[in-house]
Amino acid sequence: MLDDKKIEQFYDYFDKFADHLYKQYTTPYIKGMNEAFNFLLDNETKVSYSDSDNTLFSSLKDEIKGEPFKNEEVRKAVQLGLLKGYKHSFSSNELITPDTIGIFTGYLVKKLFKNASLNNCLDPLIGSGNYVYSTLNQLDTKVDVVGVDHNEMRINMARNLGDLMDIKNQMYFQDTFSFFNGEYDLVLTDMPIQDTSNKNDYFPYKVINHHLENLLPGGFFIAVIENDFFEQEQSDIFKKELSDKAHLFGLIKLSESLFNNNPKSILIIQKIAEDLTDQKDFLLANLPPFTDIEAFNKTLDKIDTWFSRKEDDIS
Repeated sequence: MLDDKKIEQFYDYFDKFADHLYKQYTTPYIKGMNEAFNFLLDNETKVSYSDSDNTLFSSLKDEIKGEPFKNEEVRKAVQLGLLKGYKHSFSSNELITPDTIGIFTGYLVKKLFKNASLNNCLDPLIGSGNYVYSTLNQLDTKVDVVGVDHNEMRINMARNLGDLMDIKNQMYFQDTFSFFNGEYDLVLTDMPIQDTSNKNDYFPYKVINHHLENLLPGGFFIAVIENDFFEQEQSDIFKKELSDKAHLFGLIKLSESLFNNNPKSILIIQKIAEDLTDQKDFLLANLPPFTDIEAFNKTLDKIDTWFSRKEDDIS
């Protein structure tokens, strides 16, 4: 059970820290959050501040020093800060994946890896890390996280958030298509909203094609995609290219109530392996609103039944 007072306590620490830097130095709020986390983790900041500033920072740190915080309490507090920070910078809140999607993805990951080891996970468009961490916090085992993002402020946030939760992580500040590093059990990402005016260069197709190369045979690629994903002009080409190296495993349409605009779905792909047969039975589901508990539980029961029937094939 999460403690709302703990969430508020952790939020107050970095909020006061970041607000001070914003008022005194016009430091962007999210950058101030990162400075607060740097100070909490390493007792130092990226920028040198005055003695009076450092005295204030130390007093704020003392208020939470030694307090036990659960990972989800830390993540939820940081999410509240990010929402405030994006409002400060007039950025869209769509940069943050809703918690309910991460929680549901965690449920899917448990099903997919019930009889297989999950040691590491790559998010090639990690942003601030909210999606991957909200997903992995649902699991009972530790999973190493690797993230890639071209925005320095966001990748620093993802690194700090992982460190705060004691999750082993490596973060790379670079273009996602320049990342060639390895063999992962799981690739997990939330695709950004797309400008589809360039019909010959659909970004999500490129991301999936590129990062399937970083996935171990038999591993899973989970992507949150827009609902028109398979309606693009390149869709037939993409599916043909995909069939050479992976199977379409499942598609779950998320409730439109989760989104102000641009409703999304969860796409599951499994990379081909020598001992893996082609998936003839495709997982397909429409999730009702999470608030409609009866309808939602009925849908979960159907998904549970599907996974029970396919357990031998998955493992």
